[in-house]
Amino acid sequence: MTIRDLRICFEGHEIAVLSANEHIDEPAIIFIPGVLAPVNFWLACLPEAILQNRRWYAISLPGHHPSKVPNNYKPEDVNEAWLNRLYQSVIFQLEGDNKVVLVGHSTGGFSALNLASDNVMDILGVISIAGFFEGRWGGVEGQLVKLAGLGKWAKPLFQLALSISRRTPLLQAYLSSLLAHDQTAYNESPVTPKMLAEIQHNMQTQDLSALFPLFNRISDLNIFPKLSAINIPVTIMAGSHDPVISPTQSLRLAGAIEQASLVIFDRTGHMPFMERTQQFNYELCQSIEQYIKPAITRGL
Repeated sequence: MTIRDLRICFEGHEIAVLSANEHIDEPAIIFIPGVLAPVNFWLACLPEAILQNRRWYAISLPGHHPSKVPNNYKPEDVNEAWLNRLYQSVIFQLEGDNKVVLVGHSTGGFSALNLASDNVMDILGVISIAGFFEGRWGGVEGQLVKLAGLGKWAKPLFQLALSISRRTPLLQAYLSSLLAHDQTAYNESPVTPKMLAEIQHNMQTQDLSALFPLFNRISDLNIFPKLSAINIPVTIMAGSHDPVISPTQSLRLAGAIEQASLVIFDRTGHMPFMERTQQFNYELCQSIEQYIKPAITRGL
């Protein structure tokens, strides 16, 4: 596996990107992480078959270290159209008009679906892992969204909560485990300590104020009216007991998208990478192959 660490500029932002296996001649896979995860989250959570044998990029959410934000970045900047412009610009700078596959976890899943609903890119397929159409969340992440949503006066409290959460590795591990439903599987998975170690540096050096605009606006995001415009294949992956994204959202997502297929991970929360590693790896590899193989056959 060969990886380059890139920075792509967009409207004063520097967006961190990992670019892997550029020598492989096939459509690229674009990975977008969740709201608290840096780009290197994917290095721990993807199966070796993808890490080593596919051409892929991991693209940061705005403001997530080592990404940088402009001094005038504010909550009012963040909406569905702005996120689409950001990812369209970054992906075009990386791949031009080439066809790609989009894979996103949680807010990354939302971002991938949001892009697909605009139908302005050559997207072969979308894989949404614990993604959503509406930013109404539960669990510990939902509490952070509610706190940030109170407005600018709550920003110091929001930053304090995040600061406390990263104070010790033990506390970080505990709070991360709250995203899972199957605690035993999560804690025993070899992926879990690998993921926590992989993201540690970026989490500790994160500018917490740079996260506030996105968290402040998440509860206002809603693309449900646009889902029927998605005219490409979509795989919806969801945990049956996700504490953050209600399984009802996942069912509604699958019902609103004409070419959607639904994969449910039984007795699973927000982290199928760790809770159901074998099943997740199989489903992810199968979906990616399903989207990329016909394009390779047609010589796209």
